[in-house]
Amino acid sequence: MKFALHRVNLIDDLQDICAQMQPEKWGKDNEMSSFNPEGLRKFLENNGVLLLAYEGEKIVGDAMCYVMYHPSGEDHFYIHELDTHPDHRRQGIGEALIREALSIAKEMGMYEAWVGTEHDNEPAKALYQKLGPYEVDNGPTYSYKTEK
Repeated sequence: MKFALHRVNLIDDLQDICAQMQPEKWGKDNEMSSFNPEGLRKFLENNGVLLLAYEGEKIVGDAMCYVMYHPSGEDHFYIHELDTHPDHRRQGIGEALIREALSIAKEMGMYEAWVGTEHDNEPAKALYQKLGPYEVDNGPTYSYKTEK
């Protein structure tokens, strides 16, 4: 399978990207969130990096990343979400997206890049280990709901 990577920018067709990034198009086993054009625009305008993998015109993978500026100057690049369409898994798309994200982080002069996953997501853990992290933190993560 051939796929091409693309870094999304504000001149891209955000409406089409969002239409393709709906959970119902990716299958019930995928935990991805619905994208909407306004939210995607805001994400891109506020240090967000969205990488897409295309097979022809179809989006088959994405890496949603952002920059976290730190007062020390040791800025971090966080790979927040990595998804591959269920029909296209185990074909190198996830690895290519992570490698491209790390390349962008390096170009941006980031101090380090982070990626995390759930404790039971064995395929993701295997991929991330394969790419040779210098540190693996198995500590707990806590999530809190806040009111808008």
